Amino acid sequence: MPTPEPAAEPPTATSPGWEPGVPTLRNFGPSLIFGGAIPLAAYYVARHYVHTDAEALIIAGAFPVAWILVQFARTRRVDPIGAIVLFGFVIGVGTSTLLGGNAYVLKARDSVFTAIFGLVCLVSLISAKRPAIFYIGRVLSAGDDPEKMAAYDQLHEMPTGQKTFRILTAVWGVGLLLEAATRLMLAAVVSTGVFVAINPVVQAVFLGSLFFFTVRYSNRARARGEALMADGQSYPSVPLA
Repeated sequence: MPTPEPAAEPPTATSPGWEPGVPTLRNFGPSLIFGGAIPLAAYYVARHYVHTDAEALIIAGAFPVAWILVQFARTRRVDPIGAIVLFGFVIGVGTSTLLGGNAYVLKARDSVFTAIFGLVCLVSLISAKRPAIFYIGRVLSAGDDPEKMAAYDQLHEMPTGQKTFRILTAVWGVGLLLEAATRLMLAAVVSTGVFVAINPVVQAVFLGSLFFFTVRYSNRARARGEALMADGQSYPSVPLA
């Protein structure tokens, strides 16, 4: 009696590899720690040992700057967000020194550059081939890997790609301007200690909302784009090594 052949095993799903898209929260973990939690703690500790709020803010601001420099030494590149933080810190300290240790300048420095970045987003909608969020997203998602960058570039050519990046850029531009205006107002009306405590909360609310919108809208745009793809087209990806 012939031995029955074993049943064929069902095919197993294979990973498509790396896919371009919205950066995960893990990408921002170190920035949240060194750019928010540690400076907040450093300010309250330093304030007991220095004479002015400006001096305590300078000490607290040195931690995110140090983190940016360490990252640059490791990767030999500065991401756009890091460059804004570093430039804002240098300008804020310099201006505060010229104004005799003005704490408001140090409190407001990040808001000024947030506002500038918001304006850059809106201006890029009419002056650049690709809007600002496309380039920021590519840096955060693909880094400096040529294959990943090429895969990310393909997102712009998907059926819904251009519209998606333009809407995201417009939303981030307006959102960042509102965030900057809120923090500038708070810097003027509340004490430095209160501002340092609530500043991360304000940033988290605005940036968290923008990030949540980005994830939800990007996922919906991807689904629409894949439904409109021509035969033979597929979502861009980079095979795993």
